[in-house]
Amino acid sequence: MSSAPPKRDLEAPVPKPTVAEQLVSGGRDLIGREGVADLSVRRLVEAAGRSTMCVYSHFGSRKRLLAEVFRSCADDLAAALAAAGTAAEFERAYAAYAREAPRHFQYLFAADLEGLGLEPALRLDLVDAVLAAGVSLAGADRVLAWWLGLHGAVWLDTLQRLAGEPDRFDIAAAGNAP
Repeated sequence: MSSAPPKRDLEAPVPKPTVAEQLVSGGRDLIGREGVADLSVRRLVEAAGRSTMCVYSHFGSRKRLLAEVFRSCADDLAAALAAAGTAAEFERAYAAYAREAPRHFQYLFAADLEGLGLEPALRLDLVDAVLAAGVSLAGADRVLAWWLGLHGAVWLDTLQRLAGEPDRFDIAAAGNAP
């Protein structure tokens, strides 16, 4: 009587995140919970469960870590938008990102980047990427005006939710709800 060999898990083990990935993830978690009011190195490493020296050994400075956190949030938004095949899907994906990660959306579009030691050009690069993702859907001649209308509506909705007054202004009645 032969017995079958034991079944083995054929999936590769999931690699542990690197220290740098843990720091970026911790920064994202901290911003997601509390916003950008206290992004000191101490608070960032507490959120990541790491030591202060990890920031300097992996990023060189708090500024470079915060720039990576910004890029990570921007990459998530870009990935959500890339999946859109129509203008309506793009609008829904943009609004969904802001609804699901309102403090990340706030970090991307409203945080005082210079006050955090970051280059304001990071935000302009993000806007370029958003516009590039939407140009095939709205047309090169209209993409900026289309996005500005969309962004204004989504930003007002985000502000209302962060303030605990989600229905203060009726964005849908204004014809701007995605």
